Amino acid sequence: MDIKAIEFIASVYRNHQVPEPRLSEIAFIGRSNVGKSTLLNTLTGKKLARISSTPGKTQCLNYYRVNGSFYLVDAPGYGYAKVPEKLKLAWKRFIDEWITDNDRLKLVIQIIDARLEPQKSDLQMAEWLNYHNIPSALVVNKIDKLSHSQRQENLKLLCESAVYSKMNLIPASAQSGEGKREILSVISRQL
Repeated sequence: MDIKAIEFIASVYRNHQVPEPRLSEIAFIGRSNVGKSTLLNTLTGKKLARISSTPGKTQCLNYYRVNGSFYLVDAPGYGYAKVPEKLKLAWKRFIDEWITDNDRLKLVIQIIDARLEPQKSDLQMAEWLNYHNIPSALVVNKIDKLSHSQRQENLKLLCESAVYSKMNLIPASAQSGEGKREILSVISRQL
């Protein structure tokens, strides 16, 4: 898949705000600060998604129309964010409803940090996606930050995990571009 055109369409805070036309959607989800927005920028070759070192910068669904035919959706991070608990719960309800009641959603790309063991919230999200039979892929981002041996060990543990065994696992680096072709290929197959 080649991304020839991409444009920001809307920031969505409620399900009734989803932009028209109603096109297929590919969602990027993960804990705060795992590099969702940076990875989105790497995939598209544009600096569209705002990036911050402060967890919780993305506070809505940001829709980007690709080649006029589908949306890439940058979702708020789950887990740690410097926001009030009430807002976290509101995000969770909104995202849960958006994912489970969304017939346009063709793929959820869950992004985790390669340097860390999957956190409880990562595992819960993967279990939740599996339970609801949501097509998903696991992108192990920041893989370039690991030594070769640590990279192999971490990827092996993920592949052997009961939670992640059903997901397509893609090692990636938003900085180096590793995994870009594989991610775009998974997206293309799901569309």
